[in-house]
Amino acid sequence: MTVPSPSDATPQGVTLVITERVQHSQVEGYEAWAREVHDLLAEHPGFVGLNVLRDRSGPFPEYITLLRFTSQQALESWRHSPAYQAALRELPHFTASEVHYREASGLEAWFDRPASTPAPPLWKNVLVGFAGVYPLILLFTWLTGFLTSHWPWWAAIVPSAFLATLFLNWPVLPLLSRALRRWLYPRTS
Repeated sequence: MTVPSPSDATPQGVTLVITERVQHSQVEGYEAWAREVHDLLAEHPGFVGLNVLRDRSGPFPEYITLLRFTSQQALESWRHSPAYQAALRELPHFTASEVHYREASGLEAWFDRPASTPAPPLWKNVLVGFAGVYPLILLFTWLTGFLTSHWPWWAAIVPSAFLATLFLNWPVLPLLSRALRRWLYPRTS
């Protein structure tokens, strides 16, 4: 296992966002295929984690998969691995349209960005992130206060921080990015 050098690692790592629309008759097979790919990923050096968002409300079930890696080098290593290349050859059997791939870093992966549109400036992402996390921290600190009131201050914030992070990633940031779409992406609205 190689450790990424500081020059090829970003502070937040890199996320590959994959959007796939699956044929209704292939959902079960696709999900089994995806579990196998996720198992392969777990063994890959530089892989950090993944999230899968499912939307079965449209004409074709849509799966948005966020694959997080420590660096661009780790992502490229995965993309060129024989195991991933073999898995990609099976993918067209399940999908109903072309698969969309996008790379993002940090919280940018959670923003509902219009296709072929540059990311909003960092300051906008920071403001939206703050607008999402601050109310969550207040809420969860209040809700967990009865449990943590006698804990050391550094331990008392752990439940709030964990719950705020969980809810920030889904559904708060995706919902905020949709609600603020015209402000985040003024040229595409």
